[in-house]
Amino acid sequence: MVIRGGSAARAQFDRLVSEAGFEPRIRFETESYDVAQALVATGYGVALVSRMARRRDLHLSFRPVVHRRARRTVHALRSDTGVTDLTLTFERLLRSAAADLA
Repeated sequence: MVIRGGSAARAQFDRLVSEAGFEPRIRFETESYDVAQALVATGYGVALVSRMARRRDLHLSFRPVVHRRARRTVHALRSDTGVTDLTLTFERLLRSAAADLA
């Protein structure tokens, strides 16, 4: 199962499997990582999910995908006007969280 087409996650998945030289048998597409993980937990198949989206479940086993192009870029957007200390603190926390995920 995979995330429905049209998203950055799906584009990355399609590119990675193409580069690996195989075509997966996709039986189910969803817009929800929770739905994908629930189906995996019931034995329906496997799913590729980001570390941020994975949930704690005793019936799921996670394995990292080690591939130099298996990465996502996350952007924080803010207005250039009205930047407050809170905005800057939030940006710093986002950068710190992103560094932990790299």
